[in-house]
Amino acid sequence: MKKKLITKIKEFWKRFTKVINRPEMAILPGQLAFFFVLAIVPTITLITMGASLLNLSTDLIYNFLARAFSIDIASMLLNTNNTTSGVNLLLLIIIGYYIASNGSASIIITSNTIYGEEQTSFLYRRIKAIVMTFFLVILFIFMLIVPVFGNTITSLIENVNIAPIITERIITIFHLLQGPMTWIIIYFFIKLLYTIAPNKQVKSKSVGYGALFTSVGWIIATSIYSFYINNYAHYSTFYGGLASIVVLMLWLYLLAFIFTIGMALNYRKEEEEIEKTATLNLENQKETMKN
Repeated sequence: MKKKLITKIKEFWKRFTKVINRPEMAILPGQLAFFFVLAIVPTITLITMGASLLNLSTDLIYNFLARAFSIDIASMLLNTNNTTSGVNLLLLIIIGYYIASNGSASIIITSNTIYGEEQTSFLYRRIKAIVMTFFLVILFIFMLIVPVFGNTITSLIENVNIAPIITERIITIFHLLQGPMTWIIIYFFIKLLYTIAPNKQVKSKSVGYGALFTSVGWIIATSIYSFYINNYAHYSTFYGGLASIVVLMLWLYLLAFIFTIGMALNYRKEEEEIEKTATLNLENQKETMKN
């Protein structure tokens, strides 16, 4: 049992060192992190617009951003005195998500490069990138709401003037989503993205290896980020907001970096299995010829 574990660790380390030296590792993580940041603004705008259409107060969103980062950042991301018309606002959201989808387009191009597949037409790639961006945004929002700022949001909900039964149910849902349920949801979304990114048909089980690595890496990185935000982000009134932005960007870069490694690990493992199969077939052919 111990020997098997050591062998698996050595195999993983061998794959990891080969993957980390790939040329795309120097390019894609930074691109993804940049487009993740771009996706924040239209996402918050969309949430705010939805709250306005439902005649809900945007104070909860504003207080959440103010407590999570700073009042200045909340004012910058969420202008409570916004008078932009509905059509212009919708156009802003569409443009924002279209630009943000360049990150997913980079994932598609890189995954095709890793798997040795030809690039498809721009229109097909862009449609797929927009769909992937939608899934990435949902995952990103989920990670911010549940594992990162879950405690902050529950405390804000308790102070909102709504029915106690509704408040209790919302808090119960938050508690249920935290922990193992969060890990399963993250793993599911990452596996889905790895499956649909390349042009070739990829079996869901063949991307489980990289998806597991990415999920564990994201959970560790998110736990560290959450610990910082909840314990150290507001110790300095002058540098608190600036430090929060820097740490947010660092967290997003780490997520993008881990995501790229996981995608390359999937291909590397698949490549090793093909090499093993080819070697076994060659040995069988030699034995047949001898006989």
